[in-house]
Amino acid sequence: MNSAPPSTPRRLAAALLARTGGALELARGGLGDLSRLAAFARGRLEFSPRASDIYVASYPRSGTTWVLHMAHLLTRGAAAEFEHLSQVCPWFERGLAVGAFTAAELNALPAPRVFKSHLPRAYLPRPGRFIYMARDVEDVALSYYHFYRSHLGYTGTLARFIRRFLDGDLQYRDWARHVAGWEAQAGDPAVCVIEFESLRADPGAGLERLARFLGVPLSPDTRAQVLERCSFAWMKAHEHRFDFAGEFLRQRGYRGGQFLRRGEVGQGKAEIPGALRRELRRAAGKRAPGRELRLADFLH
Repeated sequence: MNSAPPSTPRRLAAALLARTGGALELARGGLGDLSRLAAFARGRLEFSPRASDIYVASYPRSGTTWVLHMAHLLTRGAAAEFEHLSQVCPWFERGLAVGAFTAAELNALPAPRVFKSHLPRAYLPRPGRFIYMARDVEDVALSYYHFYRSHLGYTGTLARFIRRFLDGDLQYRDWARHVAGWEAQAGDPAVCVIEFESLRADPGAGLERLARFLGVPLSPDTRAQVLERCSFAWMKAHEHRFDFAGEFLRQRGYRGGQFLRRGEVGQGKAEIPGALRRELRRAAGKRAPGRELRLADFLH
C-alpha cells in the first residue's frame, strides 16, 4: 500500500496550521478553539501511525458507531467485551484535543488499532485504512436535529435547524463538502465508502464487504455472532456502552437512552416538510469538495 512520505514535526505543524483557516479566524472562535487545536497538534506530532490502523469516519449521525462496533468485533473477535466502545476504539481527534488520552496511550494500543473520527481525510494520519460512512441527507439532518435537542440543549424548531444545517452553521459544519471530500477518495484502495442504506438493507453483505476490506476471515459462526451483536436491538439494549457523550453530559442533566435513536431509513422523508426536503436534496445533488474544512471545527 502506498503512503505519503513521513513529515518532519516542523512540516506537519505548519501543515496543520495552514489548514485551520488562519490564526485570525481561530482567534475569533475563542481561546477554547486555540487550546484544543494546540493539544491536537501536539498529540498528532507524537502519534506514531501504522499501516494496520483503521479509521471509521463520517459526518455525525451517519452510522459511525454501528460500523465502528463491527470493525472492532471483526478485528478482536465476535465475543470481544468492553465497558464502553471508546475504551477500545478511541475517538482520535477529540480524545487528543480534550486530553481524554495521550498519544503515548494510543501508541501503546495493540494492532490493529480502530479509531473513530469525523475528520476529513486530509487531517488523518497515514498510512492506514479508512472506512467512510455516508447516509441519506434527510435522515442525517433529522437525526442530527434530535441529537442537538437531546445532547446540546437546542430548543429551536426543526425548520430553523434544517436552515442551519444547510448553511453549515453547526458543529462539523458543511455536510455536503464533508461527504464530497471523502467520496472523491473512493478510488483509493485504502478507502472504503459504505452507504448506510445499503448496510441497513443487507447487513450480512455489508459485513462481508467490510471483512474483505480489512482482510479478516469470516466464518459462518463469526458472521452470525457479529450480526447479532451489531443489530440495532442488541446495541440499543446496551446503549450505555456506545454513547460517546459520556459522563460529562450526564452531569449536566442529560437523560440516557437517546444516543442510538432509531437506526432507520426514510424517517427524514416522513418528518421533514416537503419544501425543506427539496432544499436538502438540492444540496445533496450539488455537493463538491470545494475548499478544505477548518480543522478547529472538528475538535469539540
